[in-house]
Amino acid sequence: MLKENDVELMIKTIFLQVFEVPPGEITDQTRRGELERWDSLGHLVLLEALREEFRIQIEPEEALEMETIKDIKRLVTTLVNKRDFRWNQGFGA
Repeated sequence: MLKENDVELMIKTIFLQVFEVPPGEITDQTRRGELERWDSLGHLVLLEALREEFRIQIEPEEALEMETIKDIKRLVTTLVNKRDFRWNQGFGA
């Protein structure tokens, strides 16, 4: 099971790779549209990177709610915990 700090570090790393910004530009309050590349196409690239890195499924309505990095951390943590719970219960992903 991933720890919250691990999730945060992994998300920041994804942001640095996808949006090519210095680490100092990434905070919990960073909003969609504030980073030059975080437009609709950038959001799709981000979604795919999160899906691959965390092995999670992000529903379209969840993707629309991802407005800040804090929102993303909360959603990813929830989805990872659900995934891990299902695996531990023997249900698969």
